[in-house]
Amino acid sequence: MIAEKSTVRHNRPAFEHTDRDVPRQAVDELVHFRESHSLKHVVVNGVAWEYFAAGRGSEALLILPGLLGFGEMSFQHIQAFENDYCVIAPNYPWVFTTVKQLVDGIVGILDAEDVQQAHVLGGSYGGMVAQCLVRRYPQRVRSLVLSHTGGPKPDRAGANRKFVALLRLLPMRLLRVMLRAATRKSLRDAPAQLPFWEAYSNEMIARLSKADLMSRYQVAIDFDASAAFTPDDLKDWPGRSLILEGDNDPIAEAPAREALKVLHPHARLHTFHGSGHVASIAKLDEYVTVIKNFLKAG
Repeated sequence: MIAEKSTVRHNRPAFEHTDRDVPRQAVDELVHFRESHSLKHVVVNGVAWEYFAAGRGSEALLILPGLLGFGEMSFQHIQAFENDYCVIAPNYPWVFTTVKQLVDGIVGILDAEDVQQAHVLGGSYGGMVAQCLVRRYPQRVRSLVLSHTGGPKPDRAGANRKFVALLRLLPMRLLRVMLRAATRKSLRDAPAQLPFWEAYSNEMIARLSKADLMSRYQVAIDFDASAAFTPDDLKDWPGRSLILEGDNDPIAEAPAREALKVLHPHARLHTFHGSGHVASIAKLDEYVTVIKNFLKAG
């Protein structure tokens, strides 16, 4: 059930940082985005969602965020595609414990925007969500781009259950320290972009609550424990798929990358070299060009 949607302009602060190495151009791009893009609000099945919807293209592009769950963190991609597509980028609510709940809510956003079909781009954690979306609602997905992600791993569910138990005990300030350290480590493969993206990620991590983090991991556990994907899942789906991978990705490692290709045997493949898990940042122009060419070819 979808309640009435509305546009809400939060007084999102100008980007504040103390690092003199943060490039002015990157800061200006973010500030411009915040000044020119408003969050929308809709209630789906009793859950409040916030999301960006920008652009006036006849086709829609749904960008699913990563673990932190903020649509704004795709601001560079939103601006790169909004001249040609209606771009939708949601924030993940904190209330969900299953990937089905999350996917149903995302489809509710598409309904609110009168979008019958969308191209779907999911990177990392968002790639997990995208794989479930196309299997649960294949008729709503026009094409699928899976970036630096992997399929379900039942053994990972057990490890994450232990981590969730630890999450309940640790103070959020310590969890934020851990998240900032993990972010900085992943950004080593984007040295030129590291000052801005570390400062920006730290700002977004500061907004994250423990409930947000618990929800993300509970959804991931559900994905790993209950999703039983096969290479034949999408054999009757008429859409097209593209897999984007990094040849030295320390998160979606080689076995996960190969397993993803097995699950999507008809997908096209593009490999980024030397940019780890963050080609979307380190090689932004190439990343956008590859996706645009794929979408236009369909």
